[in-house]
Parts: sequence; structure tokens; C-alpha cells
Amino acid sequence: MMRVLTVQQPWADCIVFHGKTVENRTRNLAGSYRGPVAIHAGLRFDENARVDLRATVDLAPRADLTFGAIIGVVDLVDAHPVFDCITQQRNADWTVCSEWAEHSGYHLVFTNPRPLETPLPFRGGLSLRHLDEATERTVLEGLVK
Repeated sequence: MMRVLTVQQPWADCIVFHGKTVENRTRNLAGSYRGPVAIHAGLRFDENARVDLRATVDLAPRADLTFGAIIGVVDLVDAHPVFDCITQQRNADWTVCSEWAEHSGYHLVFTNPRPLETPLPFRGGLSLRHLDEATERTVLEGLVK
């Protein structure tokens, strides 16, 4: 059964459309689950993200972003604490598993982003939740071909 994860904008858009391969969280939301995850664009907008991303990602204006809907599906292939991937380089800089990864907490690692043709309105929530069968079917039928 597919899971669903609510992510603030513009991070949700980055996961589905701009190659964001890691979602940073303070704890491991995935447990041992690996598989498809519907990305739900939450109702909140992270103002700090817009500043952080201005030089690296060409985002749509805030008014054009989707809120309160599932916008795509990714495959969750790993979930690990930062300590599993952080390494110190010779120049004393620290690197992690992705340019999107923070240097603390847990990393949910995604691959294979697939957008929906039309965003699917959906009520968000906390954690990585099970998606009901009817919504999962609608999501899978709505993926861009």
C-alpha cells in the first residue's frame, strides 16, 4: 500500500519537479518502509526556503504553486540518520549524501519522481501515513504518462 507524506511548499515542488532527492526530518518517519510515496503539498509555505533556493532552483511564483493537494509520487529508497552519510573532507568541510541534505536529523531518500497531470486535493497530516485504496488508485491513474 502506498504512503503519503505532507511537505511544505516550495519543498514539495522541489521533490516532484526539481530533483530534490532528500527530505530532511528530525526523526525517521519511514521506519523500515521502502516503496512509493505520494507527495502532498501542504498548506504552509516556508519563506526561508524561497531565499535558500533562489540561486539554485527556478521556482514558480508562490501564487502558482499548489497547496493542499497530492502533486506526485516518488520512490522512498532509504531512510538514515545523518551520521550514516556524513563525512569530513580534507579541507575540513562536511559532506552528506545529497546537496539537499542537512547536516542533522534524518534523511528520507527519494528517486523516480512522477508528477500528477492534475493535483489531487487531499487533507494533509503528520508523519508518513497509509494512503487509502481509492485515493491510491486515483493517484496512480493520474500520473503523467
